[in-house]
Amino acid sequence: MKKIVPVLLLAAIITSGAGYKGKLPDIKSEFEYERHEPGTSRPLYNHNHEEVKNLKLAPAPKDNKTYIDIIMKKEPTSPYLNDIGDVIKILEKMQDCIATDNEVQRFNALASALIDNADFMQARYKNKPEEHYVSFKKVIEISTKARSLATLRCEAEIYVKYLPYSNEGQAYSKDNINKQIEYFSKDLESALKVLRAAD
Repeated sequence: MKKIVPVLLLAAIITSGAGYKGKLPDIKSEFEYERHEPGTSRPLYNHNHEEVKNLKLAPAPKDNKTYIDIIMKKEPTSPYLNDIGDVIKILEKMQDCIATDNEVQRFNALASALIDNADFMQARYKNKPEEHYVSFKKVIEISTKARSLATLRCEAEIYVKYLPYSNEGQAYSKDNINKQIEYFSKDLESALKVLRAAD
C-alpha cells in the first residue's frame, strides 16, 4: 500500500498537464561554431633547404657578458657552493680578527657563526655525496678547532685570575693562548686554500 501511493501521486502529476508553459528560447545560434569545418592550413614558410644553406647568420657574441649571462642562462651555483662561500666569508673575518685586534668576544662570535654553519652543513648533507668532499671535511675540522680555541680563550678570561701559572693554570697563560692562536691561524690558512679551490 505504501509503494502504491507515491506511484499514484506521480501518475497524477504527469497526466494533469503540469510543467513548463510558454515559449522556449532559440539557442541554435549558440552552437553555430560546431557546424563550420576548419579550413585547410598552409605552411608559413617554404622549406627550401638550399635557401637555408645559403643564409648568412651572425656569429654568437660569446665575448659579450650580456649574451653569456642572460641569453645563454648560466647554470646557477649549487647550494653546496653557496654554503662553502658563506664559510669562506666567516673564515676571512676570523683571519682579520686575529690579525687586527684579536678581541676574545669578536673571535668567539665568529667561531659561533662558523660552528652553526658547520652544524647546518652536517645536517643538510648527511648521507649525501657532499659529505665525502675534502672541502666538507675541512669545514668540520676547522669548526672543531675554532670551538676548542674559543672555549680555551673564554675560560682563560674567567680562570686566569684564580689559577697560578703551574699545572692546570699553565693552559690559560698568555704564552699558551698565543701559541694556540698561532696554530689555529695556520690551520685557518690551510682551510681557506682548500675551500677557495672548491668554490
